[in-house]
Amino acid sequence: MAVFSTLLPASPFQLGAFDALLGALCFVIIASLVVFILVAVWVYRDAEARGMSGGLWVVLLVVASFFTFIGGLIVLIIYLIVRAEHPQMYGVAPYAAYAPMYPPPAPATPPPPGVAPPVAGTAGATTCRNCGAPLGPGVAFCGRCGARV
Repeated sequence: MAVFSTLLPASPFQLGAFDALLGALCFVIIASLVVFILVAVWVYRDAEARGMSGGLWVVLLVVASFFTFIGGLIVLIIYLIVRAEHPQMYGVAPYAAYAPMYPPPAPATPPPPGVAPPVAGTAGATTCRNCGAPLGPGVAFCGRCGARV
C-alpha cells in the first residue's frame, strides 16, 4: 500500500501542515486589518459627531498601532474614556466638517420712507421694491441694489 501512495502524484488541493498554518496566518492578518479600518472609521465619525478632532484620534490610533498592537488598544481605551466627557451633539450632521458654512442671509431692508413699493403683479413696475430706485421698462434687476424686480 505504501508503494502505491508514493507512485501517485499529490493532488493540488492537498495542503500540508505548513500550508494550512500559513493560510490561517494570512486570514488572521487580513481580518485584523479589516477590523482596524472599521474601528478607525468609527472613531473618526464618533469624534466628529462629538465636536472633537476625528483626524487627530485616527492619527494617534495609526501611529500607536504601527509601533505595537497594544499601543492601538491603549489609544482606543483612552478615546473611550475621553469621549464620555463630550456628549454627542444632536442636530449636527455626522459630516458637519464638510458642510459649507454660510452666514445667515441679511434681512431685507425696507424701502426708504416716502417711496411706496409697487403692487405685486404689476408688469410695469417703475421703482425697485428694495431700494426705491427708478426702473426702466422690461428690466429684471435693479441697477442700484441688484434686487430681482
